[in-house]
Amino acid sequence: MTLRWPGAPGAVDPDQARQQAREILDGRRYKPADVPRPFEGVLTWLGDRLRPIGDFFSRIADSLPGKIVLGALLVAAVTLLTWLLARHHAATGAGGGPARPRGAAQSVDPARLERDADGAERRGELDLALRLRFRAGLLRLDRSGAIQLRPSITSGQVARSLRLRDYDELAITFDAVAYGGRRASAADIATARTTWPRVVEQAAKS
Repeated sequence: MTLRWPGAPGAVDPDQARQQAREILDGRRYKPADVPRPFEGVLTWLGDRLRPIGDFFSRIADSLPGKIVLGALLVAAVTLLTWLLARHHAATGAGGGPARPRGAAQSVDPARLERDADGAERRGELDLALRLRFRAGLLRLDRSGAIQLRPSITSGQVARSLRLRDYDELAITFDAVAYGGRRASAADIATARTTWPRVVEQAAKS
């Protein structure tokens, strides 16, 4: 390393060097960018408003009675969530469609459903007519005490409970139309109209 005295050719003035260094460091290149913070004021205001709430819960959590209270609230929240989920599952039914609670089955008039089925048949909506008549038949079985109608009950479960050949034939046709994609025919509707009263009568006697 070669030392140069002030005034010698090529010598560097220390004061001048420090001044040049300050000018370089004061340049924009060495300063942090001034990034816009449009939400800084809002977040600061919100933090100031929520801080007392956080302090309140912190004081509660630091004491034994407070921990007990918070634990009870947590248990109550979990219980409420479980109850809401259970209600939602019961409302949607096992098949994913809307379902009625047990008491609502008593409020549905099977005769009204049969009249609606007649209207659907006149309009040529045979699939709907078959579904309505099947629903009316199940309601009549429920009212006679032969079955206990519930949202998740299947035609197969009813068949195992009744053990009636007439009902088995109605259920096979219904499942083929409702789930198998087969279109109902006028003969299917006529069979349902004449067979359902016989099924209800036979089930009441057994």
